[in-house]
Amino acid sequence: MTLICGQKGSTIVLKKKSRMGYIMKILALLLMALLASIVIVVVAARTVTYYSNRICTENGVDERIYVTLGGQEQYLLIRGEDVSNPVILWLHGGPAGSDAFVNHLFQKYLVDDYTLINWDQRGCGRTYFRNRKSDPDNESVTFEQAQFDLDELVAYACERFDKDKIIIVGHSYGTMLGSKYVLDNPDKVQAYIGVGQFVDLESDTYSYQDALKKAKAKGDDTSEMEAAYQEYLDNGSLLNLMSVRTYAGKYHVAEKSANTIWAGISSPYMGLDDLRWFTKQIGNLGEYFALNKQLFDSLLITKVRNFGLEYQVPVGFISGADDWTTPVKYSEDYCNLITAPEKKTAWIDGCGHAPQYDDPEAFCKELKGMLKEFVTEELEK
Repeated sequence: MTLICGQKGSTIVLKKKSRMGYIMKILALLLMALLASIVIVVVAARTVTYYSNRICTENGVDERIYVTLGGQEQYLLIRGEDVSNPVILWLHGGPAGSDAFVNHLFQKYLVDDYTLINWDQRGCGRTYFRNRKSDPDNESVTFEQAQFDLDELVAYACERFDKDKIIIVGHSYGTMLGSKYVLDNPDKVQAYIGVGQFVDLESDTYSYQDALKKAKAKGDDTSEMEAAYQEYLDNGSLLNLMSVRTYAGKYHVAEKSANTIWAGISSPYMGLDDLRWFTKQIGNLGEYFALNKQLFDSLLITKVRNFGLEYQVPVGFISGADDWTTPVKYSEDYCNLITAPEKKTAWIDGCGHAPQYDDPEAFCKELKGMLKEFVTEELEK
């Protein structure tokens, strides 16, 4: 009897194991099917994006290259339908926030009238991985070196495309880099546009105070937000600043917001190094800040007004109306403070800190309008 019971028990166990094995196989097949579906969707999206954005004109340019700037090979994505058009050099933000692989979102509205140069600045994106063996800790990455690199890039663009001057458009930290360069080198620049113009980090106090006011008006508990702000005041670290921005951001949600993660994944311009850098940015902020410490240290202490206030080229500022990272008020106040042959401000309703992604068509309409006026007037002189 015992033997029979043992056999029955063993049979039951075997049946359970067999059933479990069958279930695991089904789950594995489902997982494989899901992964295959995701791959198919991504490949299809990248293919569609490629064919809808490719440059096919006889006098056009659509290339990904490395050029030597400051003794280091640096990555450029250059696109435009006619190389005789004016040249726009796009300066990404961050610092170290390379964005060439997602810029087709808005630049598809510009390639007919301009040749666009996207640049992964020293120490980030494809440029970082290209030079990691010789500069693994980004020791050569400073704001001063970025100015030298930028000057060599402008010279390259002018020589290659047979121009005397180019247009510089910066975003966020890129406006800090751009403002300094334009003020120091007006003879090489047709016009300057600041998108989400950085002025100084006092704007974060302004944003925090507005968020705190809104939180209290809603009856929300603000103790954690206030503690985060006090901690930022006490030591001024970037991690604490980002904590304050996270709390404040809950009360500063833009009406429009682009899905740049999907735009990047589905972009035919995203390569492995772009993905590796992007995951570094979102995966470990402490490591990301440490790797770019010299740039972030510059950002913490810089007041752009101290670069000078007399621009010798036309200047425009475009902001998202709901931008609380570099608030509209600060761009407008800065515009009122400077002098320039022509100066204008504009804001895009419903957009946050990146209007070029949140509402690409409206952004490019404003940008084209400004540049048409600025460049035409500059050429007539």
